[in-house]
Amino acid sequence: MTCEKCDDTGSLSKNLHGYLDCPFCEVSDEREALGKWLTEHAPNCDDDVAAWLIYQHGKTAALNT
Repeated sequence: MTCEKCDDTGSLSKNLHGYLDCPFCEVSDEREALGKWLTEHAPNCDDDVAAWLIYQHGKTAALNT
């Protein structure tokens, strides 16, 4: 997936911490859903733990498709 408008950040400012406002791709929706998932499963974790949990979640999702 490569969006020429947001560079796959979901943000037209092309900033990973920017607003999720790109209407040209699905990345902003995916980032919003992932943020909700992380809030439900590990609301107070640091960035390293969040990255590991997201990685594991992705691996599990890939196995179930």
